[in-house]
Amino acid sequence: MIPYRKILFPVDFSKATVAMVPSVVALARSFDATMTILNAFNLAREYSLAPNFEDTRDSEPSAIPYTESLQEFRDQRERNIEEFARMQFSDISHSALIIDGESALVIEWVAQHEHADLIMMPTLGLGQFRRMLLGPVTARVLHDVTCPVLTSVDNPEATMPLFNDLRSILCAVNFSSQSDEVFQATSFLAQVYGAKIRILHIEPMPSESVLPSTPQEIIQSFERATASSLSGLCAPPSVRIMDADIPGGIRQAAIEEKADLVVVGRGHSQETFSRAWSHLYSIIRESPCPILSI
Repeated sequence: MIPYRKILFPVDFSKATVAMVPSVVALARSFDATMTILNAFNLAREYSLAPNFEDTRDSEPSAIPYTESLQEFRDQRERNIEEFARMQFSDISHSALIIDGESALVIEWVAQHEHADLIMMPTLGLGQFRRMLLGPVTARVLHDVTCPVLTSVDNPEATMPLFNDLRSILCAVNFSSQSDEVFQATSFLAQVYGAKIRILHIEPMPSESVLPSTPQEIIQSFERATASSLSGLCAPPSVRIMDADIPGGIRQAAIEEKADLVVVGRGHSQETFSRAWSHLYSIIRESPCPILSI
């Protein structure tokens, strides 16, 4: 598991975004990371599909010929993002970008262009339309990008835990082909912060189960995936097996375990959401703590 050296933080100046700043700063300091603070300028519908982000080489998207008044507004927004970055990330290596285009496309393009190791963003934000479960930009980013995404609690008034005080991690796995990556990310963070690990497995129907189903088998799977780094854990992981619906079970376990972070897989090893995590939006929406989705 590589450290998070390049963090992308999309900013829309919403309350949810501002509330997430202390956690972003704390995580960036933990890994001595370089920050990219990004604002997507997409206020005029007729321009929303104009930029082409398919080319991920070292070149910027073509500029859009705005009207004079809209260009003035964009220039002010650029000054705002630069000032925001200076004020909030003064002691962190960072760059501030404003790029024209639809927000999710911009985030995906910048993540690829900047080789981001992690995207941090709230589950809610500004936008003409909001989905029942998640903000539409967050939902599309979760679906389209391949790097890990850390989302805040689905409540703009909630307080994000600072990542210099991460004590309890809930690792929720369904034993897809991506489970090793989830185990490795969990182990890595637990070692960095000295956190305890609770592995959660929500048992499928007995007739469907061909997966590890006992605590011993689950621990063995964890140890195989993290064999090169087990010595750095402050304590061996523990296992909890539940018979519950996936979003509700994860929420219940996170509350009872007093988890500061939940780590799950998004199924991108198959270039689609895995079957068991088709509930991802509900998991994020219902979680009482941030979700790191791999």
